[in-house]
Amino acid sequence: MIVNLYVTVDLAIAFFALVVGSYTALRAYKIQKGAKVASGDRRYELEKDFYLVSTVGWMTLATRVIAIPLFFVTAISLIPSVPGAMCEFGVLQAGAPFSWMDLGLKLFTIFAFGGWLFFDLINRKLKSSPFMGNLSSSFILLMPLLFIDAGLDIAFFGSLKPLVVPCCMVIYSPNSLFAGCPFCLVTYKMPLLMGVIPSFALALALVVWSFLFRRYSNGVGVQEDTSPMLLKALKASIALAIIGIVLLITQFAIGPLGTG
Repeated sequence: MIVNLYVTVDLAIAFFALVVGSYTALRAYKIQKGAKVASGDRRYELEKDFYLVSTVGWMTLATRVIAIPLFFVTAISLIPSVPGAMCEFGVLQAGAPFSWMDLGLKLFTIFAFGGWLFFDLINRKLKSSPFMGNLSSSFILLMPLLFIDAGLDIAFFGSLKPLVVPCCMVIYSPNSLFAGCPFCLVTYKMPLLMGVIPSFALALALVVWSFLFRRYSNGVGVQEDTSPMLLKALKASIALAIIGIVLLITQFAIGPLGTG
């Protein structure tokens, strides 16, 4: 196992999300059980407890958002320790298959928790929190993602050794579909893509979350109350797409760095 400051911070954040999320899942379980029959003062008490679940949900999302760039920064910091690695691709190859599984799960987790918080944000605007019980159940179902994520972090960093790995240029030849290594392209040659990719991804996620919420809320009778909020989400999606397009055009206008 190769350990440095970034690896330690990465594992610490995963552990923090796991501990806090586990505590909150227990609270969510009690709310989910009580929300089915609660009314009056009892429901009001459950709503206050659910506010805690919601707040920690936002904290969990924050840790997942931080985990994505930190994952790549950690991989970059480990390049000198992995012979043959010229970029983060070599480090991921050295930790394969756990590294690729870890990266994929991190991306899916942020999408899943983001969707949960999207539903929760709309639920906060509605009277008597009609989705409180369902959101509590959903939070419990999302918890295994945090356990698996922490396990894959440990497996990835724990399996890393100073092995000799093939250079990314061996895998991605100049004539390949990517015209070279996509990791080098984003990290070193066209850094504005680090803004383009999340802008388009979040824009698409807002559209998907809005679609899912509209379908899920059909039988609840809150369409009239939620339509303005879904419209705002659509406008935000369009704005993010425009930002992504502007950054993409700017990057192509500047051209790849280091090409002269």
